[in-house]
Amino acid sequence: MTARAALVAFVLSMGVARAEIPPLPDDLSKAYDVALTELRAGKDRQSIADRLKPVVEKNPASGYVRLARPFLDDLTASLKDAVARPDDLPEKRLADARLPFQVLKHAERLDGPLKTFVAKEPSDPITQLVAADRSVIARLIPLLADRSPARCDDSFSMRWTTPQPRFCDLALALIEYHGKVRFHHDTIQGTYLHQLSDAEREEVAKRAAAWWEEVKDKPIAAGVRAQLVHGRTYPETVWMAKTLARLAEGQETDDREFALSVLRGMVKQNPRSHVAAYAADALAELGDTSAVDVFYNEWKSWLGRPGLIHDSHIAFYLCKHGGRREWELLHAISLAEVRNGMGPGDGAVWACALNSGVAGTNPYAIPILGLALDLTEDAGSRRENGAQSFSCADTACELLQEQVGKDFGYRRAGTAVERLAAIKKARDWWDAAGKAQYSFDYIEANMIPANAPPPQAKR
Repeated sequence: MTARAALVAFVLSMGVARAEIPPLPDDLSKAYDVALTELRAGKDRQSIADRLKPVVEKNPASGYVRLARPFLDDLTASLKDAVARPDDLPEKRLADARLPFQVLKHAERLDGPLKTFVAKEPSDPITQLVAADRSVIARLIPLLADRSPARCDDSFSMRWTTPQPRFCDLALALIEYHGKVRFHHDTIQGTYLHQLSDAEREEVAKRAAAWWEEVKDKPIAAGVRAQLVHGRTYPETVWMAKTLARLAEGQETDDREFALSVLRGMVKQNPRSHVAAYAADALAELGDTSAVDVFYNEWKSWLGRPGLIHDSHIAFYLCKHGGRREWELLHAISLAEVRNGMGPGDGAVWACALNSGVAGTNPYAIPILGLALDLTEDAGSRRENGAQSFSCADTACELLQEQVGKDFGYRRAGTAVERLAAIKKARDWWDAAGKAQYSFDYIEANMIPANAPPPQAKR
């Protein structure tokens, strides 16, 4: 995969689900697009501002004013700054930076495109700042207050609400790159530093300055640990905890245990929410599945209470890391959900289990597959034989065939009549013999490898 293809795939995965429907194109959207094109081409900034200003003023009700007006204000304010000289330090030449901002912002996941750019553009100021040692952070911190629009290309973004990056955005991304920390990394709304309120931006800048003063003469891991407890959002905290744990591998420090304790604390403090599941996934990546116990005990204590909503992320986690105990609980919850008519759109646990990615390979999922054979209402479409409707029972029947080694005649490319006949055959077998045979006792004794440790035993 090329660097560009990797970047496009990454941005698609990050932004499409949250994309807003853009307003219809208008005079302001066209003028704003021209302004960005000219800025990225290195055209005269005064001329760009002069052409954009009257269009902004004539279209105050445009949906694009939320981007165009701040851009115009920041561009105008930057005109008073002296033009950088070719021999200035790279942080003074950020107006000429061309690296797509998403590559820098997500450098830990887009190292390929970053390396390609650095090798191809050695004179770019971002290349030089990336190549600098960690002490460059001291020179970048003052730029956290600079809202001058950067020239860098950000056209990989798939969200129309993504603004043109400012110097402060580049400076923050570079600080985070060198320090392996997070001060403002919004993975929920995707806001950049320059979009925060003045007070919030000042808070970020003060924290960065205080952090650097504390850790500038210490190892990188010490810097991560110092910032870890100051994460502004749970994705930032989880990312830094994983980073610290990995930096600590093979080191004679308690940094790894400290990082794990932060993640475990997040799980215990939010045992019913996606925040805990997010932290639990990070723990599992680091070889710790202790969250299984927390989630099991929490869900068990609420079993049978009406109106309870089970977080889908936690359900997926339990499917992936749970043993017999957890699957029995998932099955008990699923039984109640089916009785109450809860479907996939209601966040039903049985639907999560069915679509967990392990229902076709984990034998403990078999009782839930049998339960889902009754759920023949159309739930989506497939591309075999054109666009064809399918149900949760389709998925259950297909996976059940794989699990128990019986051919019910189900073929995903079959006609609707053929697939319904196969589902009925599977349901008849399940009611007559399968349900009694495939108890959890039978599955554990005959289908689970001997001496397989339960996932929750891995600490």
